[in-house]
Amino acid sequence: MAHITKRELDSLCETLYAADGDIRDIILFGSFAYAPSLAQDIDLVVTTTHRKDYGVYLDAVADFPINVDVIARQPGEKIGDRIAWGIKAVGQVLAGEGETIQEVMQVPAPTFENVRQLFTRADENWEIAKQEQNPFLKDDKYRDTFNKLFDIARNAAMAYLNSEQTRWGQLRRELPQPFSERFREIIDTLHIDYGYDGNYPINDVDEEFQRYRDIVKQFVDDLEQAASDNLP
Repeated sequence: MAHITKRELDSLCETLYAADGDIRDIILFGSFAYAPSLAQDIDLVVTTTHRKDYGVYLDAVADFPINVDVIARQPGEKIGDRIAWGIKAVGQVLAGEGETIQEVMQVPAPTFENVRQLFTRADENWEIAKQEQNPFLKDDKYRDTFNKLFDIARNAAMAYLNSEQTRWGQLRRELPQPFSERFREIIDTLHIDYGYDGNYPINDVDEEFQRYRDIVKQFVDDLEQAASDNLP
């Protein structure tokens, strides 16, 4: 990906402020916050006292060297749990006083019930990917779906550890063996090799999805059982 400098990030913030003078915070989160060399886009949460049409923010970031995803919200407005966990773990204040980060500090860690619900989303994404006719978009959707399986495993690790930490490296270090090694395989294959690099086996993609879906499901099952065994 393109190398993004601090000056370019500052310029991005200035462009957003020019588009919406009511912005109070601009928060960087997601993969660019903790692994910029691997990230394919930049995730921002913009908190503004008077939210504009979404197109205002999209137009403001349209000319940036890499894709920028913007979530625009108003103070006090609920942030989805998964976004909140990401902000709590790696959120960086690009502009403002960081009030947004303070607002998300009370979001609890995911439960195993939450984790299992994510399998439905992965399956839905997979069906959409299979039906996509455009090769470029099809590849993008396949990558996203493999990465969704990784995200399920990450959330399971968070549930086991009762942690809001989303950094996969930190979660892996905190997991006991053999879970730590199993999570490493999931990270290396689903998140990096298949999700970021797109090196999934295209000729056996359906079988590979089902194989890793089973691997991740077993990982979730085993973590939940281990967590239950550790209860007093």
